[in-house]
Amino acid sequence: MILLICAIGLITYVVLYYQNVRKYPPGPFPLPLIGNLYHLKAEGLHEYIHKIGPAYGHCLTLFLPRPIVFLTNYDNVYEALVTKGDNFAGRSQLPPDIYLQRNLQTGVTIADGDKWRTQRRISVKILRELGMGKNGMEAKINQMLDELMHMLKETNNGVTSFDICKPLQQFAGNTINEVLFGYHFKFSEPAKFEFFLERACEHLRNIKYNVFAFIVQAWPWAKSLPIIGRKGYTEPTENMSLFNGYVEEEVDQIVKTYDRHHEPSNFVEAYLSEMEKNAELDIINLCAIVVDIWFAGAETTGRTLRWCPLILMQNPAAQEKMRAELISVVGKDRRLEMADKPNLPYFNAAMAELQRTANLLPFILIHRCTADTTIGGKPIPKDTLTRHQIFSVMRDDEIFKNPIEFKPERFMGEDGKVNKILLDRVVPFGMGKRQCMGEGLARMELFLVLGNLLLNYRFEQTESFDSINNVLRDPGPYKCRIVPIYRSCNNNEIINSQ
Repeated sequence: MILLICAIGLITYVVLYYQNVRKYPPGPFPLPLIGNLYHLKAEGLHEYIHKIGPAYGHCLTLFLPRPIVFLTNYDNVYEALVTKGDNFAGRSQLPPDIYLQRNLQTGVTIADGDKWRTQRRISVKILRELGMGKNGMEAKINQMLDELMHMLKETNNGVTSFDICKPLQQFAGNTINEVLFGYHFKFSEPAKFEFFLERACEHLRNIKYNVFAFIVQAWPWAKSLPIIGRKGYTEPTENMSLFNGYVEEEVDQIVKTYDRHHEPSNFVEAYLSEMEKNAELDIINLCAIVVDIWFAGAETTGRTLRWCPLILMQNPAAQEKMRAELISVVGKDRRLEMADKPNLPYFNAAMAELQRTANLLPFILIHRCTADTTIGGKPIPKDTLTRHQIFSVMRDDEIFKNPIEFKPERFMGEDGKVNKILLDRVVPFGMGKRQCMGEGLARMELFLVLGNLLLNYRFEQTESFDSINNVLRDPGPYKCRIVPIYRSCNNNEIINSQ
C-alpha cells in the first residue's frame, strides 16, 4: 500500500511538473527536480544557448532548475527591453543576483519598482551634473590617462614583453574612483585596488556559472546544505561582504568631512546633498549605488580595455589603419580629444567592432516579467525570469556576416561614414529602461585611452594567446611588446618627448 501511494504521488508530481513546463516557451527537454542542469556544458552556458537558440526561434526556456526564458536575437531582446520595457523591468530578488548588496531593493542594479526608479533618476541626475560625457569628465579621464602614460614611459622599454592588463584595469578603476570618491589608486601601489577587483570578478563568476547558486535560487533551503550552501551561498555572500565593507568605509570617510556649503566634487558628496532634499534617499542606498557604479565602471570597462590590445595584435592591419587615421586628424603634437570623434569614421567603426568582438557580458542581469506578455508570439507568464543574451545578439550571422572575423569595415557605408543602422545593433551596454547609466563615461574612456595609446605605441604579439576565460569573456593575463611610435617636442605628459 505504501509503495502504491508513493507511486501515485510520484506520477502525480511528474504530470503536474510537465503541465507547468508547457506554460513556458519550448526548450530542451527538462527532467523533474534537476530541470536542464544536465544540459550544461563545459564551454559555458552562453555558448550552449547560442548554439541552440535558432532551433527554438531565439526564445526558449531552460529549467536551471527554476524556469528561465532566454532571448537570443536582436528583435526579441529589443521587443522585451524596449517595446515592452515596462513588462521586463523587474528583478529576480533571488540568489545569486541579490548577493551583490547587503540589503534587498537597494541601489539600481538589483532593485525594481518605485524604489529603483527613484534611485536611478537621482543617480543619472548626479552623473549628468558631474559632467558625464562632457568636458569636465574628459579632463578627469585625461588626468588618469597622463598617469597611465607616465607609468608606461617609466617602466616599459619597448622591447621586453610587458603586462598591459593590470595598468589598463587600474586606469578604469582610478577613473571611477575619482568620480565616486574624489581620489584614485597609485600605479605604484596596486595591492588595494587588485584585492577589491578580485572581489568583483569573483561575484561575476558566481552570478554567471555557479550551479550551486542556481540550486539555492530554486530552493532557498538548500543554502543550509553542507557543500551546496557553502558554494552557492556562504562563499559568494562573504566575498561581497568584503567589497561592501570597503565601500561603506569610503562613504563614511566622506560623510565625516562633507561640507554642505561647498559644491559637490564627487558622486558621494552630490548624493549627500540630494539627501537633504529628498526623504527617499539614505546612506544604505548611497552605498548600494556606489557598489553598482564601481562594478560597471571599474570591472567591465577595464576588461574591455584589456581586450583591445589583444584583438588589435591579432589584426595588425586594422591597428595600423586606425593609427594612420588618428595621426592624419590629430597630428604629432597633441593628444586625441573628444572633439576629434566626428572626423574619425574608421576609428569609430573599429571601436564598435572591438566592443562587438570582445562581447563581455554573455547575459545582462536576470529580468523578471512583471505581467503576462508575449515575445515573438510566445507567451511568457507573469513573474517569469528572463535572460537576454547579448552574446548572441552581437554574434548574429544574419546581421554581422562572418561574426567571428574582426572587420571594422562592416560598419562603414559606401559614403565613407559609419553605418548607424548596423552600429545600433552593437549593444554592449544593454537596451531600454535598464540600459547602463554609465555608458557615456565608458564610451569616453574607451575612445580617449585606446586612441591616445595608438598614437604613441604599437602593440606587438610576443606569446600565444589561448587562455581566454569563456565563462566571463575575459582575455586572461597576457604580455606583449609596447613599442613607442614617435615623440613630440611639447610638454604634454601623454606625448613622449624625443
